[in-house]
Amino acid sequence: MSKTQAWLLASRPKTLFAAASPVILAAAAAYYDNKTLPALIFFLTIICAVLLQIASNLINDYYDGIRGLDDEDRLGPTRVTSSNLLSSNEVKKGCLFVMTLALLVGIYLMIQGGLPIVVIGLSSLFFAWAYTGGPFPLSYYGLGEVFAFLFFGPIALWGAGYLFGSTNHELLLTLGLGPGFISATIMGINNLRDLYSDKKKGKKTIATFLGEKKARLFTVGLAWVSSFVPFMVYARLQKNSVLIATLLFYAFILVWNHILTKPIDKKLNDCLANTGKYLFFFCLVLSAGLVF
Repeated sequence: MSKTQAWLLASRPKTLFAAASPVILAAAAAYYDNKTLPALIFFLTIICAVLLQIASNLINDYYDGIRGLDDEDRLGPTRVTSSNLLSSNEVKKGCLFVMTLALLVGIYLMIQGGLPIVVIGLSSLFFAWAYTGGPFPLSYYGLGEVFAFLFFGPIALWGAGYLFGSTNHELLLTLGLGPGFISATIMGINNLRDLYSDKKKGKKTIATFLGEKKARLFTVGLAWVSSFVPFMVYARLQKNSVLIATLLFYAFILVWNHILTKPIDKKLNDCLANTGKYLFFFCLVLSAGLVF
């Protein structure tokens, strides 16, 4: 495998929809409010969100690799640090480079958005690192789903919407529940897949706390709750077109059935990818319902 392919693998392209989708939905909310959208700020916000996601992926790859969590028992996709496709030092330097790029783009957005965006931007950088880095890695103590919900949901929607000029803060926070619950679902599937290897290594997640049966129900329950968010948006706007998004949950019913009933094996990686698609299409269809 070439270095370029290794870096592409390390960036985990399939996860980048989780970063971009809330920004698209926030843009639709702002356009619904103002019938206009600041194109440059929208473009830079997408770039910044994707860079932060890549940085988080590299940090996760680096720390799980040097801590020995990614070994031959791993069911997830190949990680470049543990597989020696890239050295730990290369991954560390790559992560610092990506975080620097995100900060440089973010500085312009902070200048445009003022103190609220400064707080959200710096917090996003910090938690991208703290998720698996530092002395208290959040994902090792059962907080993965919580922070996925917050930073890919209400915080992402409110922050991006504020940048785009939306003043309907309650609508932004309500919309943010959708991608928040779906992002938490993605984290839940990840932790369900790694349940037994995490338990063996002493990593604490909601899945290791609940056990297999309850973790399956919890994960699908998060996705199911997301299907009610369009009804909450409808209650605020009385706009029928937003309700179409609720049907998407049922379009992915085979994925939810797999999570509930099938063995814990590498096929859960397909469930992860398909839930990423659910997140993207949910935000896209809900956005269309707002705009058209």
